[in-house]
Amino acid sequence: MYEVYILNRPVQFKESTEIPVPGLHLHEPDAITLTELPKLLRERPDIPQITLTSADVEQLWIQFCLGYDEVLAAGCVVENRKGHVLWMERNGRWDLPKGKVEPGEAIEAAALREVNEETGIRDLTLGELLGPTYHTFEMGGRASLKTTFWFRALHEGDETAGAPQTEEGISIVRWFPRPLPDFLLSSTYSSLHKILDRAEQASEGMLDDF
Repeated sequence: MYEVYILNRPVQFKESTEIPVPGLHLHEPDAITLTELPKLLRERPDIPQITLTSADVEQLWIQFCLGYDEVLAAGCVVENRKGHVLWMERNGRWDLPKGKVEPGEAIEAAALREVNEETGIRDLTLGELLGPTYHTFEMGGRASLKTTFWFRALHEGDETAGAPQTEEGISIVRWFPRPLPDFLLSSTYSSLHKILDRAEQASEGMLDDF
C-alpha cells in the first residue's frame, strides 16, 4: 500500500481485495483521473480521503508518480534523554525539521544537516529509519511529489540550545514532552502522525539503544 497526501488529505493506493476506508473509492482509475486528483480534492472539501484500488498497485503508483516532478527530502524526529521531542513553528504551523537532499548527498547526512540548519541543534546521534512520507505541492505552476525519509535522532545537549532559521519562515524552536499536546498535533501536517506514532513506539524504554 502507498499513501500520499494531497492538500493535507490522504490518498491511499490499495489492492482490489482490500476493504476501502470511508471516503471516495475509485477502482482502476485512469491517467486523467490520477492527474486531476488535486482538482477533485480542491473542489470537494467534504471528501476526507480517497482510496484507489487496483489489481496492480505498483503500476498504479508508478503511473501516478509520472505526473509529478520528484523531490527527495529527509528529516528527523529528534528526542532528548527525557523523551522530549524537537519541534519548530514554520509559517504559522508546527513542523518537524526536514529538507531537500542535495545532489550526491546521502539521506542520512541530509537529515542531520537539515536539523542543524533549521533549528541550530547539533550533537545528534542518528537512529533507525522510521519510513517515508509522500505529499504533493505546486510551485511555479509545476506539480511536485516530495518523498521524505524520516529517522529517529537523539540529542545529547541542552534543551535551551537552538536557533530558528528565520529565512526559511521558522520562528520558534521548542521541545515538547510526551504526550504531545492536542494543539500541536492539530496544527501540524496529517502526514506526520504515523511517523510520530512509530517514533513513540520505538522510544518506549529504548532510549538506551542510542
